[in-house]
Amino acid sequence: MIKKFLKILGGFVAFILLLIVVASVAIIFIVNKELVQDQMTKALNRHVQIQDINVGIFSVVSGIEVKKVTISNFKTEKQLEALKGKPVPTGDVFVSMESLRLKLKFLPLLKKQFQLKEAVLYAPVINVARSKGGAFNFDDLTRPKKLTKEEQEELAKEKAEEAKEPKKPFTADDIPVAINIGEVGVKNGTVNYYDGKLDQRIQIYKLTALVYNITIDPKELEKKDNAKVTVYMGIRNVGPVKSGSVDTFDITLDIDGNVKPFDLKTRKLDPEVSLHAGSPEGVVSGLQIFNAIAGNNVLGKYLGDALGFLKGKQSWKGSKLAYVDVWYKAGLAKLSNGNLKLKECRLLFDGSFNTNSKALGANLELELTKERNSAVKVGLRRQIESGLKRLGAKKYVNPEKIAETALKPLLNKNGMIYMKFRVAGTASKPTADLTHPKLGSLDDIIKQVAGDVLLEAGKEAGKKAIEDGGKQLLKKAGKIKLW
Repeated sequence: MIKKFLKILGGFVAFILLLIVVASVAIIFIVNKELVQDQMTKALNRHVQIQDINVGIFSVVSGIEVKKVTISNFKTEKQLEALKGKPVPTGDVFVSMESLRLKLKFLPLLKKQFQLKEAVLYAPVINVARSKGGAFNFDDLTRPKKLTKEEQEELAKEKAEEAKEPKKPFTADDIPVAINIGEVGVKNGTVNYYDGKLDQRIQIYKLTALVYNITIDPKELEKKDNAKVTVYMGIRNVGPVKSGSVDTFDITLDIDGNVKPFDLKTRKLDPEVSLHAGSPEGVVSGLQIFNAIAGNNVLGKYLGDALGFLKGKQSWKGSKLAYVDVWYKAGLAKLSNGNLKLKECRLLFDGSFNTNSKALGANLELELTKERNSAVKVGLRRQIESGLKRLGAKKYVNPEKIAETALKPLLNKNGMIYMKFRVAGTASKPTADLTHPKLGSLDDIIKQVAGDVLLEAGKEAGKKAIEDGGKQLLKKAGKIKLW
């Protein structure tokens, strides 16, 4: 019995090995550099160059690696014919990459399981451009191709059939096999973006963006509906920024989290994303939210331009200085536990952002370092001196005393200036309303303090007048003769 079992097992193993060898040999003959280049050139209407494709006798097991790929911008058939055998010019590169690695597990397919160990682009460089007229250099890839008469007729038939039955949303039940993917994405990539309309450039650098440990099984969706995400990148402007929510920036982002691709109740493809986003270091100036805070009307009347430093360059360096938790689903992003610690202040925040309407709603807490107290007090003093002059009480009151009184509502228990704001509008045009402290009119504080001083001055003047009057009366009384 054991002998028979071993014989069957040996035959099964031999059969599997034969399948692997046959599939690998087929890949060797089918997958070659020239064939792939030609097919990509025809499909993309771009000049394509591939340095090498690594395939071996066991490529089904070890995977395939495509090395040194370069793809040009759009070319006509005549231009493509003229470019055959020539390198893609440096200034005409649309996409290039060091390598593309694909590692698909073959045996699980026999069990109706799709297992992809790796599908990663290494060191890609992507050059995206928009012309002054608003056209992108990839628009030709998104436009439907011209169809022959037969293809048009076939497409019309398909649309007629689809019209009879409403198109159903994609659900987990539409997946025929269980999916298990190791990692998919990009490592050490660069994206260069030029906007011809605005004449501005933005670069994403050191981009590593991976979706990994992807597990989806329609039969066990409650347990197997998950993917992990990790993103590390830098993003900066190259030259002046002429639109958006910031003037200049160079920020690194370090993001980790989870994605649930399918909704468990509806089973529809409706991703739910939970992320922790940090920024190890960054420099930013002209941030519109900071501009809105510094330009708050109530604070402007109270402090003048004492918060003007927020409009300038802000920087941070440290993994625990800038972070936020993000939850996203169906176009709505919710922010919580937000923290940004800068040299002169600390910002705590939470709120929401609608990716469709761009509507922003957030609660901000701003705490200035104690070193900023004196600068704010100077701003207060200037406003007070202006108010005293306007009220005609400048010679009676010490502005420093009023500044100390006016500063008190702004201080928290630690003696630091602390404020709360409600932010609305959009990221590029936010508004910031002061919700704490409730500040009254600076003129009222001036009148109150100045009034007390004038009252005391009046009492002293009255007392002096009585004393002087008494002295004069006694002096006169001494001169009167009673006999």
